[in-house]
Amino acid sequence: MVDEFCYFGSYISQNGNCEKDVKVRIGKASAIFGKMKKVWRNKHINLQTKLRLYEALILSTLLYGAEVWPLTVTLSKKLKAAHHRWLRGILGMTWRDKVTNEEVRKRTGQILLEKVIRERRMRWLGHVTRMYEVHIPKQALHWEVAGFRRGPGRPRMNLRNVVKKDLQRMGLTWEEVEASAQDRLSWRQRVALCMGDADESSQGQGQGLI
Repeated sequence: MVDEFCYFGSYISQNGNCEKDVKVRIGKASAIFGKMKKVWRNKHINLQTKLRLYEALILSTLLYGAEVWPLTVTLSKKLKAAHHRWLRGILGMTWRDKVTNEEVRKRTGQILLEKVIRERRMRWLGHVTRMYEVHIPKQALHWEVAGFRRGPGRPRMNLRNVVKKDLQRMGLTWEEVEASAQDRLSWRQRVALCMGDADESSQGQGQGLI
C-alpha cells in the first residue's frame, strides 16, 4: 500500500487529489521553459512563432492529464501563476513593469487557463460518454461505493463534482450530455461555442491551443 504512485506520467494519490500531479507538471513545464530561454530572448523570432512553440511544448507538458484533475482553488491559482509568469517571460516583462495578467493575455492572444482545462475536460467527458458500458472509464464516472458513509467535515473535491459545475456553466444536464455527446463533431462544436462565449480574448493566436 502506498500513498501515491506514478502511472504513465501521472501521479495517482490514495485520497484522490491531484496536488502531486499538478506540482510535478509545473516543475516539468518550468524546466522545459528554462531550457528555451535563448529562444524566448531571440529578437529575430517573432512572437507568433514563440507562442506556437509555447503551446506545443510548454502547455502540452503542463496540462498532460489535466482532463481528470479535480482542481481546487489553490491548485488553479498555482497553474495560472505559472502560465502568466511564462507568458511574461516570452514578452520580456517582469513584475516591475506592472502589467496586469489580463493585458498579458491580450498581447499574447491566450485565453484563461481554466477555460482551456474546462474545454479539455468537456471533450474528455464526451469521449467517455460515447464508450460502451463495459469500459472501466464509463463505469468509474458513475460508480459509487455501496454502503459508504462520508465522515464529518467538508467533502473532498472529486472529478464528478468538477464536471457538474462545468455543466451548470454550460446550462446542460447529464441526460443532455448523454444524448448530444453521441455526435462527436456536434459535441466538440457545442463545447467550443460555450467556452468561447465567455471570453472575447479567445480570438487570435491562442486559438491553436484548444
